[in-house]
Amino acid sequence: MIAGLYIGLEGPSWVGAMMALANAAEPKVEYCRRFGIEIEEADWPCDAMPDRLLGDRGEMAGAMVETLIKTLRVNVENAAPYRADWKGIVEQRFNMIPAKFKAYVPGYVAPDFGERGARDYRLDGKLNLADFTEIFIRCVLYYNNHHVLKDYRRTPEMIADEAPPVPIELWHWGIVNRSGFLRSIPSEIVRLALMPSDDATVTAKGIRFWGCFYSCAKALEEHWFERARQKGNWKVRVSYDPRLMDDIYVQDGLARKEWRAFLCLCSFGLEAARAF
Repeated sequence: MIAGLYIGLEGPSWVGAMMALANAAEPKVEYCRRFGIEIEEADWPCDAMPDRLLGDRGEMAGAMVETLIKTLRVNVENAAPYRADWKGIVEQRFNMIPAKFKAYVPGYVAPDFGERGARDYRLDGKLNLADFTEIFIRCVLYYNNHHVLKDYRRTPEMIADEAPPVPIELWHWGIVNRSGFLRSIPSEIVRLALMPSDDATVTAKGIRFWGCFYSCAKALEEHWFERARQKGNWKVRVSYDPRLMDDIYVQDGLARKEWRAFLCLCSFGLEAARAF
């Protein structure tokens, strides 16, 4: 069962893995509606975090995943290196899903790209990220609800219950007979737990992070900036989405809460304005 997805322009990175994991725990009805697709909850009933995640090293082996482990108590494991044969279902899925739509999508890059005399397929591209995501969602919905897994080895219990080898039917059978440890967690909490974190500096001008200054309700209530002017700067831990830095989240370890801080001044923009 494909539980979540993310379409972006990033290469293999924690950001892409973060968004795919967040989507796996997100209710899919509203998510699909954002791309003009109306579904019922039963069409894609994946909106929970698992007890255990198996990754393919890379993104799931870095320091970024530590926040997920500590906050949501998810056990993260990684497959052995140089053993693609242990991950055949996932590896082949990257080839099989594009095979469904490549004949109908303008700009799809054929294997002869780069060869002498071959067409530059990039000139035919007409889809934006939202259009491509819509196509991919429809492929995932077809796979989950109608694709028959011909080589899937059903257990004797599955055969006795006449559970067909279709992903959604196997999912429903597993929920009843092998419920596991799925946990429903609000999407906002999952996103915060997946975001990378770093140290920011509280100064008299604001919370300085990556050359920008932020402010939040907690800082104003407790007069952080006045205290920094009188007693000096100090560090705070923040979570952030590197794709969009308009907001960051200030961590409060004692209260186990995060405060949303909004961008109030960008030092790069200020210096450019002065130079102009």
